[in-house]
Amino acid sequence: MIDRPSGTEGYADEAPALAKHYESIDFAQVHCQVMFLIPPAPARMFDVGAGTRRDSAGFAAMGHTVPAVEPTAEMRHASIEGIDDSLPDLALLHARGDAFDVAMLTAVRMHLDERQRQRAMPSVAGLGRLGRCDDAVAALRAGAAWPPHVRPQRG
Repeated sequence: MIDRPSGTEGYADEAPALAKHYESIDFAQVHCQVMFLIPPAPARMFDVGAGTRRDSAGFAAMGHTVPAVEPTAEMRHASIEGIDDSLPDLALLHARGDAFDVAMLTAVRMHLDERQRQRAMPSVAGLGRLGRCDDAVAALRAGAAWPPHVRPQRG
């Protein structure tokens, strides 16, 4: 059995359906209300819970450098640099020693329990230039963690 980070249960088995769903939603539509927070290119960003890398690719197309952090191998299948890491600690991303201007967390925070959330934000902030990430953009999904037509069956 593969040890997966908490909150990622079911993603490997549902990867094709989830990828189809995520890719059906336009990058610009998802981020239209937060684009004013994104600095002009080129900026160094990281995308946590990157899934299919739709958002990473969108920001890269704007001229940004955007490693995609995604713990589920079945979701990492695009040409953008993918990192097998996860919240709350982002240990591999920290080990690289990179510093970033912006952290993107799109529909990922709801997968963390309260203790993990308390550890996650200092971890994200510690990846910013000067040891702080002044711009962390978290898009919160309203409703269920899974799209209703993709929700895994728990037995």
